[in-house]
Amino acid sequence: MTLDPEAALEFPEPEAVGARRRRRRYLMSLAAAFLGLLAVVATIYFSPLFPLRTIEVQGNELLTDQQADELLSDLYGQPVAQVGTGEVHERLDAENVVAEVSSRIELPGTLHVEIVEHPPVAEVHQDGDVLLYSDLGEVIRTFAGAEQLEAEDYATPEISSEAALEDEAVFGTIVSVLGELPPDARSQLDSATADSIDSVQLELADGRTVVWGSDDRGEEKAVVLQSILGSSEEAFQEADIIDISTPSTPVTR
Repeated sequence: MTLDPEAALEFPEPEAVGARRRRRRYLMSLAAAFLGLLAVVATIYFSPLFPLRTIEVQGNELLTDQQADELLSDLYGQPVAQVGTGEVHERLDAENVVAEVSSRIELPGTLHVEIVEHPPVAEVHQDGDVLLYSDLGEVIRTFAGAEQLEAEDYATPEISSEAALEDEAVFGTIVSVLGELPPDARSQLDSATADSIDSVQLELADGRTVVWGSDDRGEEKAVVLQSILGSSEEAFQEADIIDISTPSTPVTR
């Protein structure tokens, strides 16, 4: 047999060389995919092709839809991917009623906002308006004029004593006490009064008076009051005054 001296000799490629070649191809493909993803993200993040067009707000009750929309209105038209919870919270934080805010975007142009509100624990009637307060002592909603009828939906006890309204410390103590109560117990109150930070009294809707005292041991007192309100014992049912200022030994009169 005669061999052609010009014929190329073919040797099998070593496995290590082939593996390196395949790895390079894989890494190049991965890099190309990553660059493509970056291009898509950059387009969404910076491009005016995805402006914010719709804002959906949930969880708000005391904060009206109109108020929320006005506070967030300057976000419309911004690239939707650039609108984060920080920007949303910054605008809503001016409202005392707002406790927590979270948000998420939905392409092509919707922002979903979830609000958690401070619950109202007390109300004050002032110049024909009804002001609802949180347990932080801040006004979280004002029902003016004819709107005051809407405040009845919240069944919050009224703070009406002059000392409470004129003394910041006394007022703060009362709303702190009311904030300790479970909503069910608070809904059974008609009003709350105090002449000093140590003399808080709660007036039940059925006419009974609860002597609370200071805001010390508030959690214990709240548990005791909840038990008393659910009790069928005659001593509690027929008492005019229920003194729980020392929660371990409630006294009825």
